[in-house]
Amino acid sequence: MTTPHFVFLLAPTLVRAMPGVPARIGIVVTRKLGNAVQRNRVKRLVRECFRLSPGLVPDGVDCVVIARDGAHELTLADVQREWVSARSSIEKRADAARAREPAAAPRARK
Repeated sequence: MTTPHFVFLLAPTLVRAMPGVPARIGIVVTRKLGNAVQRNRVKRLVRECFRLSPGLVPDGVDCVVIARDGAHELTLADVQREWVSARSSIEKRADAARAREPAAAPRARK
């Protein structure tokens, strides 16, 4: 699922056996986006927006957010507005992700 500045990838949490596993987030910001200061700022904004929107990604779902070009120019309010407008799509994709079985954890090689 995409927005103008972010791509959302959703998958069921691997630890499904435990009820009420909270949603988790992973953040990807490439060097193409800017220097370390700009990349870290985007990560902080994404974390804060995720923290302030507790129902955005339902429990039992892992979410990877990939920042796209121009994300470093956004404010927290801009990020929240963009994520709220995508809420219905995120919820629909999260329901589909929860319906799927999680992929098996990779095995360690001997």
